[in-house]
Amino acid sequence: MTTPRRKIPVMARLIVALRELGYTINEIEWHHEPPLALRRWDARRKDYDPPSNDPDFIRILTKGQHKTQTHGPGGEKRITTAGGDLHAIRKANRLAEKTDEFRRRILKRKPSPKRTRKPWGRKSK
Repeated sequence: MTTPRRKIPVMARLIVALRELGYTINEIEWHHEPPLALRRWDARRKDYDPPSNDPDFIRILTKGQHKTQTHGPGGEKRITTAGGDLHAIRKANRLAEKTDEFRRRILKRKPSPKRTRKPWGRKSK
């Protein structure tokens, strides 16, 4: 008679998989691709689109790689974060603000009165 075998816990599987790839659990961080702040919010599902914990949109990065991906190639201390997720998020926010302001201005306008046009090519007597 064989003894029942217990299922291997998910955390143990993760640690083994990372060890096989040459990492430890303390060396890695989870990265959302695209960042959550750049995803559309789906109010019906009460989650992002794509969902925030969809494994197809999460990557494993080392802490250094994750820092570079988030802050850009120059790191946190640089004047610009170009090339990083923070730069893309701030740019998207700036564009959204400008778009909202433009829409408010357009909606505030009152329609101009209709002008009557003279037919072209005809000379009046």
